[in-house]
Amino acid sequence: MNNIENAINELKKDFKIYSDENTLIIHSTGSIDSLKSKPDIVLYPENKYDVQKIVRIAKKYKIPLIVRGGGSSPTGAVVPLNKGIVINMKRMNKVTVSIENGYVFCEPGITLKELNEILKKYNFFFPPDPSSISVATVGGAVAENSGGMRCARYGTVKDWVLKVEVILANGEITYFGEETYKNRAGYNILDLIIGSEGTLCIVTKAWLKIMPLPKKIVRIAAFFNKIDDAALAILNIRENGINPLILEYADKYGIEAANKIRNFNYPVAKGGLVITDIDSYSNECNMDDLLKSVYKIFENNHAIYIIDTDSEKEINNIMEVRRIAFTSPGILYKNFIDGDIVVPLSNIEELLIRLNKLRTKYKNVFLSICGHAGDGNLHPQIGYEEKYMNDALNEVLEINRIAIDLNGTISGEHGIGKIKNELLLEQFHKRNMDINYKFMKNIKKLFDPDDILNPGNFGL
Repeated sequence: MNNIENAINELKKDFKIYSDENTLIIHSTGSIDSLKSKPDIVLYPENKYDVQKIVRIAKKYKIPLIVRGGGSSPTGAVVPLNKGIVINMKRMNKVTVSIENGYVFCEPGITLKELNEILKKYNFFFPPDPSSISVATVGGAVAENSGGMRCARYGTVKDWVLKVEVILANGEITYFGEETYKNRAGYNILDLIIGSEGTLCIVTKAWLKIMPLPKKIVRIAAFFNKIDDAALAILNIRENGINPLILEYADKYGIEAANKIRNFNYPVAKGGLVITDIDSYSNECNMDDLLKSVYKIFENNHAIYIIDTDSEKEINNIMEVRRIAFTSPGILYKNFIDGDIVVPLSNIEELLIRLNKLRTKYKNVFLSICGHAGDGNLHPQIGYEEKYMNDALNEVLEINRIAIDLNGTISGEHGIGKIKNELLLEQFHKRNMDINYKFMKNIKKLFDPDDILNPGNFGL
């Protein structure tokens, strides 16, 4: 009898084992990544003690463990390349709201959308908002250090986690961080856990900071004929000390796709679309001043068409253009590659210009560029026919290398997973930061000496 069979026999005493073909296929891949590999079995723990039992048995027989939330990762992070056990956390979804302390503590299986629906009853919200918010879970968001549109204002998930409860690779239950807004007791191991993609431990509870909902939001959208005008408008908003709730970009091809798919008639502007949200908690006069400032910045940078509105319908329609810019390659083509790069804001213009030039080089590949311009995080999205796969993959490499060349990084929020391992090494080497990877290997060995927790992520 081999190790997995021995492990299954022990697990049967306490758990229902899911090994039917449909379940295994569902848990074989992430959202849109190209990697696929079926696990041996899938388990659904109900609480942290269930997770602890699973980990101890997996350690005993050295079985790989892959923890899964909503499965929305596009980087192969949740793909069980070495088979093993997938732990699906969706049944662990309890939440407790503590308004007086300014946080919630919740289990990892609740989605961010469900969490915000609960918080809305208290007029609060959890600011990080990845585009997969309806399926992305708290545990997954912590493991991936997820971002989203509001990062320009609020940062990523790591800026909102106070404390986590975790199961270590030896089955021990412990905690990192404190239930306080300030904590300087020792090394900041908490931030090491956030974004570790399930390679160091398993998060079973998180204490998350929350914010009051704004009383009013006004959206301003500007269309530009030149890419450099759009890029300069983005930079000027930041340079003028304006701190928008969101600052987003969608290129011409995203606008075209939205018009086609949703029957819109927005200007198909060669320079693309910049979207800004200005919000207010109480001071309406200050909000009016900010609106005027943003409007003036758009005008000074030669916007050909400007919309400012607090109409819910118009707000949603404008944002639908940005959303479709993100998804259009997947809608229009069978094959879809999700990009995620970041550069310093001062290099946004050069990034957009260089990405646009790739369209001439790779004429058979569809490229739509959108993203969180307010923090330099863009998503070049690629669609292609199967016969042009090599062109698409080569273009992806060039896109990432352009980001590295412009003092940027190959991931702002989607992570490395099992797809960007070589690019991670390239980035470290380019920056004379090879020691970082050595440290990562040593940290992994310290936390997980038997390499059972999500082996393969980061190439570890």
